[in-house]
Formats: sequence, structure tokens, C-alpha cells
Amino acid sequence: MSSLCWSKTHVGVAECNEETGPHTIKMSFLVIGNIFFSLTVNGNRNFTSMTILEKYKVGKVIGDGNFAVVKDCVERSTGREYALKIIDKAKCAGKEHLIENEVAVLRRVKHPNIIMLIEEVDTPTELYLVMELVKGGDLFDSITSSTKYTERDASVMVFNLAGALKYLHRMSIVHRDIKPENLLVCENPDGTKSLKLGDFGLATVVEGPLHTVCGTPTYVAPEIIAESGYGLKVDIWAAGVITYILLCGFPPFRSENNLQEDLFDQILLGRLEFPSPYWDNISMSAKELIGQMLQVNVEARYTAEDVLTHPWVTLGDVLENNMKIEVTGKLKKHFNNMPKQNNTSAGVAVIMVSVQTHTHVHTHTHSHTHTHTC
Repeated sequence: MSSLCWSKTHVGVAECNEETGPHTIKMSFLVIGNIFFSLTVNGNRNFTSMTILEKYKVGKVIGDGNFAVVKDCVERSTGREYALKIIDKAKCAGKEHLIENEVAVLRRVKHPNIIMLIEEVDTPTELYLVMELVKGGDLFDSITSSTKYTERDASVMVFNLAGALKYLHRMSIVHRDIKPENLLVCENPDGTKSLKLGDFGLATVVEGPLHTVCGTPTYVAPEIIAESGYGLKVDIWAAGVITYILLCGFPPFRSENNLQEDLFDQILLGRLEFPSPYWDNISMSAKELIGQMLQVNVEARYTAEDVLTHPWVTLGDVLENNMKIEVTGKLKKHFNNMPKQNNTSAGVAVIMVSVQTHTHVHTHTHSHTHTHTC
């Protein structure tokens, strides 16, 4: 699912809005590095596709998008599996800044809950990104395919997400597009699961208040909609929305008429409810945490570190009730109206994929209206 940049006009229609101000350019180039297509990883500068074919055995397509395709691959010398994203430069003309942002951030970060960039190969016509392969699907896929799902499972996922956000925020990096499609589930050898955060196309370094209106509306923070300037805590708001959904299967703020303007009004009000019977068997500790993450007052809103130290996240205050049937039923009702692109199983989000995805800002999706990708 692609990331968006959008803004409200006087008639309430969303339009593309790119981050082109000098402040953003400074962040992209002074903080992150040189122009993207001249940079390297681990000191390796490669310029032909033969380099990839010699080093990796490339397999089947596991994801595709408007200007990228993802294939599985195996490193010939070690037998290790990876995901190979192949970006067609001709198809992404004008969108280079999204790729630059994602790859530049991935070069800087190394965390167990963030998708790892292994290597990149730059050619005149394509860019090849060798990335960590995650086979468990996205967050919602993992829940719907599981045999059992409890509060403890949800708390582990929130713990993983908060850990990734704490790491990024300490580097003054804001993700700006935290959503289930960008949270991939790793199935560990011991049977446990962990999250991997991907798709850094909207990520940027925070040196002062940001003003670009961007993200995915279901998960967007009120200060973004209000255009009052925002920072790192927009990621915490989005994580709070996801935590709410993990425990009941539907979002905390939604429009009964599927109108984006109505959705925004609900988010700006921030009136949080835990309706019966869906929340009757959920712990008070979970509700308290969500309330702290979804504070409209940015100063009062939790930080990632606050989330990590909350009793519900530290596993001391959760219930073991099996929520599988209730949550998956609501997930399918609220988020599976349209077929998803097969991109999340690739272990890397394909930038600018088709709009035929389940939480994109379009008239056929839940609680949203028209917008344009940028």
C-alpha cells in the first residue's frame, strides 16, 4: 500500500502536497547524505545487474507495485534468503524523493524490529535493493492466520513496535506512516513472533516542527490534520490506533458515511470510546495505555519509552483470553473490502503500490474520500 501526501482545501478535497521546502531539503541532504543514486552500502558501489545475478539466485515474484517488483533470492555463497526489490527508474520519475528517503534512512538504522537493508546495486535503468526477508505477512495477516490470539500476543507486538519507535526517535527520525501494512511479522525458530517495521518513504529527521500533511488518514494524528506543526509523537498516535485495532478489530475513529472530512473531525475531537460488548473482556490496563497514546494534547501523549514501561506492555497486566474469532471477524469486516497487493510478504514495503489496498485514502475504502498519490 502506497504512502500518501495530501492536504485539505477549502472545499474539503484532498490534494497532493510534496515536501519541497528548504528545511526538508536540508534534512534530506545534509543529515542523510548525498544524492541517493550515487550512494553505497558497506563501501560497495555496483553498477550492473550482472552483479546481482552472480551473487544471488533470483527466484519468483513475491510482491509488485507501480514502479517496483520484489522477488525472493538466495545468496549463492551462504544459502541465505533475502528479498530483492527491483525499482524501475523510468517509472518513478518525479517520485525519487520517496525512494531517497526510504533508502537513506535504512542505511542509518540497525534494529531487530526494523527491516534491514543488506546491499544495493545501482544501474542506469534499475535500482536493486537486497533486503531482509520476512515471511510471516503483515500484522493483520498474522492475526487472521493464527490459531489463537490473546492480549498477550497483542502486547508483544506493541512492545516490538514501541522498541523500534524508541530507537528511531532517539535518532530524531519520525516515520510518519505507521500502519499495519508496514508492520511485518517474523516467525522465529522457537515459535514466537516479532514485528519488523518497514517502508520509510515518508520518514524524515526532525529538527523543528514539521508541516507537510502526509500519512494514511486512519492513523494520522490530529496535529497533522490541524496543520499546527508536529514532531515525533505522531508515530505514537498511529501506534495507539493500531493498539486499539489489535484488541477489537476496528479503528477508534471512523466515519459512518465513509467520508474523509468526517473521519478528520472525529480524530480532531479525540473522543475515545470502548464500546460494549467488544471491549468487555479487555483489561483496564490496555484501555489506560491506549488512552495515553491517543491524547490529542501532544505534551500529555506518551513517548515510546513511556509505552515500553507501561504494565500492559511489560506483560505483567494482560489477560489470556482468546480473542481470535472476535478480532479477526471485525478485521475482515473493516479492512478487507478490497484485495491487497501481494507486497507485504516480501519483507519490504513496495513504494507507491496500487491504490487497491484496504486503508488507502480513496472512495472505495473505509472512512476515506478522494486523494492523489504524489
